[in-house]
Amino acid sequence: MDTLMLAATGIDVAAVAVLGWLAWRSGRDRDVALDVQRAALETLRADLAQLIADEEQRGRALEEALGAREQRLRALLADLGRAEPRSRADSEPRGRLASVADRLGVDPAEARLVHDLQMSFGRRTEA
Repeated sequence: MDTLMLAATGIDVAAVAVLGWLAWRSGRDRDVALDVQRAALETLRADLAQLIADEEQRGRALEEALGAREQRLRALLADLGRAEPRSRADSEPRGRLASVADRLGVDPAEARLVHDLQMSFGRRTEA
């Protein structure tokens, strides 16, 4: 009976040792997996920060390009306004739109929209 008790105790000790080793091993594996995940997260954060910086730079470049284009278009409109004789400009629809734009204080595109809307509702503006 003592031998049987000693064998059962040995088996229990071995089972506890195996369970302890498995718990230690799974903890170590979990720590390694967490370290890998943290490294991946840091890499993703760095990549995201770089993407955001690139997009901000592209946005600024686009804004500058659009600003330059707008200045060129405004200069062209000013040159066109100086190049056309005033009497001819008043008799053409473009001249009427320009006077509408001046009167309303809006840009020519908005003046054309207002003019088209007024024409569609049957109201004509007098230049």
